[in-house]
Amino acid sequence: MQDIIKKGTSLKTQWRTVLFGLAGIFLFVYLITVAIAPLNKIKELAGVVEEGTVFTKKIDSIYFHTDMKDLLKEKAYKDALLKLSESDSIQLVVNLSDSTVNLYIKGVMIHQTKVGELKRDKLFDKMPLQQEIEIFSKPLAIGSQSATIVKEPIVVRQAPKDTLEATLNAWKPDTLIQNPAFAVFFLDYNFKLIFEQDKTVNSLDKRAKFKFHLQLKVKKFLETLGNFMLFKKQEYQPTITIKMPVEELRAIYRALPENTFVVLKF
Repeated sequence: MQDIIKKGTSLKTQWRTVLFGLAGIFLFVYLITVAIAPLNKIKELAGVVEEGTVFTKKIDSIYFHTDMKDLLKEKAYKDALLKLSESDSIQLVVNLSDSTVNLYIKGVMIHQTKVGELKRDKLFDKMPLQQEIEIFSKPLAIGSQSATIVKEPIVVRQAPKDTLEATLNAWKPDTLIQNPAFAVFFLDYNFKLIFEQDKTVNSLDKRAKFKFHLQLKVKKFLETLGNFMLFKKQEYQPTITIKMPVEELRAIYRALPENTFVVLKF
């Protein structure tokens, strides 16, 4: 009887060891696929240059000399603005070189905000000049977006009973609840643009920030896990994070139309 119990215990131990081993292998392979995702993104962006026609096929290689770098970047930026001006709606321009976020309409800047803090993925800094020019010489479309900001704020008020009550109501402060401001835009080439309010002054702001970033991480984890299970290539999302005053962030987000394009300048 004891031998049978020992064999049963030994069998359970072996199965447990096998399961832990398989789980370890699964986790290891999963982490490897996630780790090499940036390399896949670099190859993907290199393919954009090989197929592009904006500069690489029109400009002699001498123009890619180091001394011409800033001029080519400025030309790409102007070309992107020119294409952006073809739209009749408000569009977004993020100028990382002078730390400003701007709203444009028909080629005219209608609003500018100075940014307090900027963070960008190292991949952008290591991007070859040809890639940068080919990609950022045109506006990038926003494929999807998410925010804690109410897009179209509505204030509900009860109609006054008489002129006296109407007069009193006219002096009441605005009762619109302003939620903490955090937003994310997913652009062409799987670039990610995150906007955050520059100050978290109370517990509500801190909870909103934690929840916002947690949702992004959970969403990304589910995507990577799904790609791994379906044997798909992992998608890397080079990210730019911008912090700015909360009122400015709300105003800019609410001003943007549903179909928005973004111009980025590095």
